[in-house]
Amino acid sequence: MELLSCTKCGVLKEGTREFFPINRRKKNGLDSWCKSCRSAYRKANRMPPGVSDVASFTEARRLRECIICGEKQNKQLAIDHDHKTGKVRGALCSRCNLGLGHFRDDPELLRFAALYLEGRCGCGQCNPRWGGTAAS
Repeated sequence: MELLSCTKCGVLKEGTREFFPINRRKKNGLDSWCKSCRSAYRKANRMPPGVSDVASFTEARRLRECIICGEKQNKQLAIDHDHKTGKVRGALCSRCNLGLGHFRDDPELLRFAALYLEGRCGCGQCNPRWGGTAAS
C-alpha cells in the first residue's frame, strides 16, 4: 500500500479512498488533501446558496451575538441573507432565523404579528383579540 502525504496537514496516510477524497483530475485519482483536512476546509468556508458578498459573509461569520435578540452564542450563528439579492444582512441565532423564515422574510407580516402580540390591529379601530364571536 502506497503512503501519501496530505499537502495541507503533512501527515502520511494510506493512499486509499478511505483517507483521501476522489479527484478525477489527479493522476492517481485522489485529492492532495486528506479527507479530514478537506472536510474542515469546506465546513469553515461554506456559504449558503445565493450569497453574493464573500466579505460580508466572512465578517458575519465572526459574530457571536444574534442581531435581533442579542443572545450570545458559543456556536456559529446562521448567516441571514436576502434571497432575492444575495446580500448578507447579519448573523442570527437559530430561533430568530427560523422565525424570519416562518414569516417568509416579509416585513409586513412581521409588523402585523407585532401589532397582534401588542393587542392592537393595523387599522387602530378594532380589537384583534378573539372574543368567541365573529366581528360583524
